[in-house]
Amino acid sequence: MALAALSGPSAAEAASVAPRDRLLGSVERHAALPAALGAEIARRCPADGTQCAAQLIADSLPAARLVRVSHPDTDTIRRAHTVPSISAVERRSDGALVLVLDRFGRTADREIADTIDAVGPAETARVVLDLRGNGGGDFDRMRRVASLFTGPRDGAIRLLGRGGATDVTLPPPLRAIGEFEIDVLIGPGTASSAEVLAALLRRHAGARLIGAATLGKDRLTRLVPVDHDWRLAIPAERIEVPGETLAQGLAPDIESAPDERQTYE
Repeated sequence: MALAALSGPSAAEAASVAPRDRLLGSVERHAALPAALGAEIARRCPADGTQCAAQLIADSLPAARLVRVSHPDTDTIRRAHTVPSISAVERRSDGALVLVLDRFGRTADREIADTIDAVGPAETARVVLDLRGNGGGDFDRMRRVASLFTGPRDGAIRLLGRGGATDVTLPPPLRAIGEFEIDVLIGPGTASSAEVLAALLRRHAGARLIGAATLGKDRLTRLVPVDHDWRLAIPAERIEVPGETLAQGLAPDIESAPDERQTYE
């Protein structure tokens, strides 16, 4: 089952709700707000004071923050280019292919598939995925990367939120890339979606995790619109990979110093 759509008010009801209260309702769909905070917002913020309410929430809710929206001009949009997700590629003498995946950009799964195709999947004995500098990112793009190695999986991820538990699938992969032995390099810089990816590859693709324990960020971050220029980022559903432990950080199968850059055979 895909991510559950949480029901909200009808269009007519939403139009009659003050912007401040509409913001509070959006936040409370994902995170519990203390009653005292709600009372303070009602006392200090006018009915249209979404910025005031968002600031009080960011100051009071652990890990919540205000995020400025970037509004590129026409020239910036026209000249925009996709930042690669893979920052380095190494082909080892033993046939292993090392991919340094530092982010989950729009084309992350395609970059991985194209790189493996370019070096020759039949000649690749092992894929080493270096996630030590990957601090996370887009949840759905991470799922597409995972599916390259695991194939589609029902219930591979579970989200635990205010509305209960939701099972999340891994989708069919972009294309078949072959089957490989997999090592995943992890460390304290491996966080959020990157931790989930490492857990999924160990659980469903038999990967070895090598390095040091990861950060242990096991919650989705939701962006709630405040106004034209701002979004409120709030910690929302807790993420579970059944059979793995994310809350205190993933433990490696083989330990090494987190800043070691050597490869493992």
